[in-house]
Amino acid sequence: MKRVVFALCAAIVSLSTMAQGTLQERLQSNPKIDSLVNVVNEVMRERGNVYYHYDGKLHKTVLIGCTLMNDFQPTASTGNARVDSLNHVQDSIRQLRDEQGRRVYEAVRNTCKSLIDDAKESYVWEYHRGEVDSVRYAIAIGEYQNGDTMTTYRRNREVYYNRAPELISFHYNSIPGNDGSPWRFKGRGYFRYECTPDSVFKDKKDIVPLDKEAYTKLIQPILKQEGITSRQFYVYHDSTYTFEQKSTGEGDFVIRENTVEPKQPKSETKGTVYTMHSRALADSVLSQIKKVTWTFLDKKPGFWFSFHPYTDYQNLGLSKLFDSVYLTKVPDFYSIFLHSIGEEYNIVIVEGKGDMMIPMEWLILKSWKNGKVVYDKKAAKNLTPEEARENTSFSRSINTRQFEPFD
Repeated sequence: MKRVVFALCAAIVSLSTMAQGTLQERLQSNPKIDSLVNVVNEVMRERGNVYYHYDGKLHKTVLIGCTLMNDFQPTASTGNARVDSLNHVQDSIRQLRDEQGRRVYEAVRNTCKSLIDDAKESYVWEYHRGEVDSVRYAIAIGEYQNGDTMTTYRRNREVYYNRAPELISFHYNSIPGNDGSPWRFKGRGYFRYECTPDSVFKDKKDIVPLDKEAYTKLIQPILKQEGITSRQFYVYHDSTYTFEQKSTGEGDFVIRENTVEPKQPKSETKGTVYTMHSRALADSVLSQIKKVTWTFLDKKPGFWFSFHPYTDYQNLGLSKLFDSVYLTKVPDFYSIFLHSIGEEYNIVIVEGKGDMMIPMEWLILKSWKNGKVVYDKKAAKNLTPEEARENTSFSRSINTRQFEPFD
């Protein structure tokens, strides 16, 4: 069963030359938004993710999704003790989800109502008839002092604001075709809050590359602690190799991010995998990296980055912790990902130029060069290529090539 889904996502953060205080201080939300986030966290009993990246201004976004189920009605007694006991367990789960959904929905809606009191401009439209419900909130708070003028966009029943320090929107709609069955969702809503205290974008020519040397000096001592092992892999691709001709599709890669124009004639990805077999050590290392990253971002403004300070280890997939791409010259990249499989916790650092490509078998990979694969003998003792692929993606990929022999 799906549950009420919510995520706290923050996007686009940088340091303005006139900004005062640290990034964390500058990213303090509207207290009403903080209160809403706390309610959602309490209701769902889990923590969301907060994301930051740079596009020339300080910017934070909070996203909350809410889903309402059909009204809860207990299952009628059958007279069979075993069946009734199972139905009671199912009813308890359904009732909890119903209550969670309603509490999140009401918290979002009430927050929107209270934010209207602070608004420079606002728009509200609600329609309720029979089983059809539609709710629209669009709210703009504050104005910029440098002459940057707020803009308004309208399309049918939709209104959008842009260029204001704080922007709020909430859309809720009934789901068509609802038959009223107990486990069906009857409506879904999306809440978005954007805080942009500085309105001026930084021109591309003013974006500087990541000071990789300075950042490496901060995190390398952390990654060289006792109990951490490391190995490397290498990926190379140039214009002499065509994926279609070699029948190697996107499914062969956990990540394949193509460069922006102009397309680069060759791409290199150099990866280092740091492995720990203790959750306590892994959590400690991750906490230290996050701490020094905050410090680094405060001292090194002006480059494009994305930082996900609430990212944690999770089974399968690569979850991004830190990322930097220099967009103004030959595209290069530097990214940090987290991954875990059983009691093995991995921090994966990849850097290079051109397309960033991480093959499915990175857990046992030594190199991938224009489709030719070589595996790391030591790493491959514990995992077959098929098993490596299954443990690096949330969904199993389609096999589009024959596996090469080990070196």
